[in-house]
Amino acid sequence: MCYIAIGLTKMKLRWQIPRGWTLYFLASLILLLSVYAIVGERGVFHLWRLRGEKAQLDEQNFRLQKENEALRQRISRLLHDDSYLEKIAREELNLVRPGEVIYRFSSSEPRNPRAGSLKDPASKSRPSTAQKTDRKPSRR
Repeated sequence: MCYIAIGLTKMKLRWQIPRGWTLYFLASLILLLSVYAIVGERGVFHLWRLRGEKAQLDEQNFRLQKENEALRQRISRLLHDDSYLEKIAREELNLVRPGEVIYRFSSSEPRNPRAGSLKDPASKSRPSTAQKTDRKPSRR
């Protein structure tokens, strides 16, 4: 029996907790807490997902660090290596030195099949203005 002591008098409670119920209550409380630890907001599944995200972010961070280092090296070469600067200017900006002639060859397969065939006279490349001025008209 349960007694509550108030002052000096003892009172009897009207209800009693059965003995087996405390065991069921504790077992259900432990079960509920373990389910919350596995599935809850900060549970095992959430931790597992966060570890996967961290692995992806670490991989992306490593890749970006490598890319940054390559870009730093390229900037350094552009600032200090004149031959590299000239090579980049020729390749990416299509710059030429005075007096140079650029020859462009078409690829073996046309890029756009509707663009016309190689036998079509309109598809042939025309000489540049520099090549036209170099020609001297022949007088007969």
